[in-house]
Amino acid sequence: MKRSAIAYALLVGLLVPLIAPSAGAADIALRGAQSCIVWAKARAQNDARYEMAWLTGYFSGLAMGTDVNFWGTKGRDLLESEAAWKWIDRYCAKKPKKNVIHAAEQLFVERYGVVSNSPNGKVTK
Repeated sequence: MKRSAIAYALLVGLLVPLIAPSAGAADIALRGAQSCIVWAKARAQNDARYEMAWLTGYFSGLAMGTDVNFWGTKGRDLLESEAAWKWIDRYCAKKPKKNVIHAAEQLFVERYGVVSNSPNGKVTK
């Protein structure tokens, strides 16, 4: 059951940005994303597998939709998963009322700039 939930979360995380690459421009509800309070509690209990799987898919979907390599490449700009989770930990500690989507988008923008409204959907710095 857990594996199917994780696989579903990854699939949703990959497909949502492709279907609607500019979520900020429309009123789009994303399923599966948790609040920072839920994230922090799961991380404190060392049981955030679902949340991390969802975020991995979300980051991958953002990367595909904007044509950037969010996770980077070994030897250059590699971002290890645990470093991303710790970044989100810090964000959520500062802004517990926010959703992990806000944290994820902020991390994405910090790494690659602001997503432009250009027709090609490319990320600009």
